[in-house]
Amino acid sequence: MHSCYVGETGCPFGCLGCGDCVAACQFGALHMNPETGLPEVDEAKCTSCGKCVKACPRGIIELRKKGIDGAKMVVLCNNKEKGAIARKNCKNACIGCGKCQTVCGFDAVKVENNLAYIDADKCALCRECEAACPTGAIHALNLPALAKNAAPAAPASVETAPEKDGSTFDPVCAAIIRSLPTKRAQYPYLQTLAQKK
Repeated sequence: MHSCYVGETGCPFGCLGCGDCVAACQFGALHMNPETGLPEVDEAKCTSCGKCVKACPRGIIELRKKGIDGAKMVVLCNNKEKGAIARKNCKNACIGCGKCQTVCGFDAVKVENNLAYIDADKCALCRECEAACPTGAIHALNLPALAKNAAPAAPASVETAPEKDGSTFDPVCAAIIRSLPTKRAQYPYLQTLAQKK
C-alpha cells in the first residue's frame, strides 16, 4: 500500500496536484480529489507497483505496508526544514521536536533530518505519538477516532483483565495494554486488531 504525504498549498515539500501519479497508475488506484486537489489511493486497487512513486516530481509518495485492516500511524509531512521554517510554510508541518519519539514505548518513531518517521514493523498502534504531536502532523489511518475524555482504567494484568464478554486479552494486545495501563479505555480497537494477526 502506498500513502501520499502532502503539505498545504505553498509548502515547498507538498503535492503540486499535477496528477502525474494518477496518469502513471495503470490500475485505476489513484484519483484526484476534486475538493482538495490532491491524489488519493484506492487501497483495494493498488498493486504496489511503484510507478506513482517514480512519477511524483517531488518524491513525496512512498510504498508502505498495509498493516492489519490497513491500520497504521503515519507522519503526513515530508518537510525536512528546521521547525520554524517548516511551520512558516505549513501549520501542520513536522517540526522535528522529538516529542513523538520520546513518548513511543516501542522504539517505532525516529526523528532524523528534522522529520519524524514511524516504523510500521515496530508500531503497536497505541497512538501516543499522535497525541503528543504539537502540530497534528501524525495521523492514524483506518483506526477509529479516540474517545475525547475516556475514563482511565485501573492497571490490570492479562490474567485479571477480562473483557465485558468474559474473554481475556490476546497476548499481543496484552503487551500493548500492559505498557499503557491507564489508557486501556481509549484503545478497545487493539483487542480486535490483535486477534486478526
